[in-house]
Amino acid sequence: MRISIVGAGALGRVYGVRLAAQGDDVTFVVRPERVEDARPFVIEQVNSADRRDTLERPRLAADIPADAEVVLVTVRFDQLAPGGAAPRPAEGRTVADLLLRGPSVPVVVLTPLLPPQRASLEEAARRRITPAMPSISGYLDERGVVRYWIVGFASTLIDDEGGAPAERPLLEELARRLTSADLPARLDPDVGAQNAATTTAFFPLIAAIDAGGGTSALLANEGVLGTALQATRECMALADRVGTVAPWTKLLTRAIRPFTLKPGFALARLVAPEALRFLDAHFGPKLHAQHLAMGAAVLAMGREHGVSLPALERLMGLIEGRTGAR
Repeated sequence: MRISIVGAGALGRVYGVRLAAQGDDVTFVVRPERVEDARPFVIEQVNSADRRDTLERPRLAADIPADAEVVLVTVRFDQLAPGGAAPRPAEGRTVADLLLRGPSVPVVVLTPLLPPQRASLEEAARRRITPAMPSISGYLDERGVVRYWIVGFASTLIDDEGGAPAERPLLEELARRLTSADLPARLDPDVGAQNAATTTAFFPLIAAIDAGGGTSALLANEGVLGTALQATRECMALADRVGTVAPWTKLLTRAIRPFTLKPGFALARLVAPEALRFLDAHFGPKLHAQHLAMGAAVLAMGREHGVSLPALERLMGLIEGRTGAR
């Protein structure tokens, strides 16, 4: 299958390298200045006896190839905005620009997607898009290698009603190709709503890592931690208005309490220290711009649905306050 992946960060590399390893024709769509980068893409699965895959010469392009059969979008949330809501890239190109110039094929967005961003992207790109929920998490380490985990109890979910009806056969083929690459995937109903609800419910917990300055500093700051837990309860109420939250999210948010976090993190440092490095690398200050954009979007959704989010407003104030300290 000919697959174009917009973005070559941790998420895009894992999906792309695994698909390429089984013989699929994969192109990574990147910024023009990165097209000549000849370095290999290396990925290592942490929870599978350290499986390692290398794509020696990844195919990089500045635009989506005309013969692509499907497009996967894996950029950060703050990079989805077609304009206005986020700074326009230096080269003047947005995801919507790439899609406008690209072929009329299914577009599957693996980036967390809230309803206003989905509507804005579809309007700017002049096409329907298909929301999806990935089943992997990973980060780029100091060697330039992606270290990642596959969630064993979850599949990559692709919205079976997201795109145009004529696109379904290609989406089904994509799910088969992902499953064949040991990345279980399936088409499922209401993935867009579940994605939005799950992202909304979980957002305060990931944003708190940025607000606190990393996991260790967060645990030591009871003020930030308490605000984050209050914001999580608020966002869970909003999420229930948006869609059905993934079951694992409700279990996790209910289990997280001030008296459970410190023992839990202490245990993680002993048995899974890399998981904490992942949290700091993936959800910490590095994604500051994404947290600001997503927080603003969640607050706007709260106003739209009549849900008060005072604790989230305080949490976002803490994150914004860290901007000047960088």
